Amino acid sequence: MSQSSKMNAALKKYVFQPLLDNGFTGKYPHYRKVYDNRIELLAVQKNKYGNSFTIEISTIFPQQKDRKKNYNDHGKCLDDINVWDTNLRYRLPGTIDGWFYYTDVYTCTFKIKGRKFVDYLAVSEEKKKNFQPPESYKQIQMADESIYEKVCVDVNSQMQKAFVWWEKMNKKYS
Repeated sequence: MSQSSKMNAALKKYVFQPLLDNGFTGKYPHYRKVYDNRIELLAVQKNKYGNSFTIEISTIFPQQKDRKKNYNDHGKCLDDINVWDTNLRYRLPGTIDGWFYYTDVYTCTFKIKGRKFVDYLAVSEEKKKNFQPPESYKQIQMADESIYEKVCVDVNSQMQKAFVWWEKMNKKYS
């Protein structure tokens, strides 16, 4: 099983199943919880380079007018609206560079014209067999079979911020 498949299985078991047990509906990567006055949305966004993902949340208020609805339906059915159709969103702060990585990760800090920059290299399971990190890079995360559950623990600890954000949106726009 690939790292991506293992991560998806762990997310479904440790992150999304508890949400489904608490009133959310949907399937990977889009979930929602419907209330009388709002719909809370959650989506998983994979990094286009692989090896990591982030989670974005939002809330829509279908009974409100204009911008207070917090979405552009563009003719979409309410059941088809997801996080990426909304105006205001919150992204869970991932553990490394804003993303949740499930691979080996290396980092390097360097300066250009006095400004500090940080670079990250995510190395997949298949690439790490022959990988030699550049001299200035240090390994900050080593992926083994426990990484998937560890990442889920990180996601679940960040979910508290999601619940706070959803509550603030509800108070502001309801």
